Amino acid sequence: MKLTRHNGRSGKHGTYNPRHNDRRFDVENSEHIDAQRAKKNVYWDCYRGFTTPEFRENPEQPDFSFEEIERMYYYEHYSDHVDAQNARNEKTRHTERNRTVEDLLKNNKTCPEESIYQIGTMEESVPPGTLALIVSEFYEEFERRFG
Repeated sequence: MKLTRHNGRSGKHGTYNPRHNDRRFDVENSEHIDAQRAKKNVYWDCYRGFTTPEFRENPEQPDFSFEEIERMYYYEHYSDHVDAQNARNEKTRHTERNRTVEDLLKNNKTCPEESIYQIGTMEESVPPGTLALIVSEFYEEFERRFG
């Protein structure tokens, strides 16, 4: 069975919209999306780990969109650097170089990168747990080799 991996930040129309893969819209209105198969999607983010559509529908669980998670991550990890760089720019009288965290989120070179993993085809695939295990092992090995 074939494993497919897609990584990307932007396309010809700019940065990728995190809402597209989030599936936080009525998929019944999107003819290119199989609503029944979308219910089997497994999502991962750096704050909650793996989640499923059922997890997101549970009112007792914290629920954040990919857009909110990306924004939280960027503010947590990059706001101090952005502030320090802006202070250096002001010191050298180049305030036109100042940026915001929002600018980083929207720039093709600094925006979040999406990774999509799929195993099999529409006709033949593996259970979501198997995919999650394989992707976890892949990331562990990637981290071990490349840091």
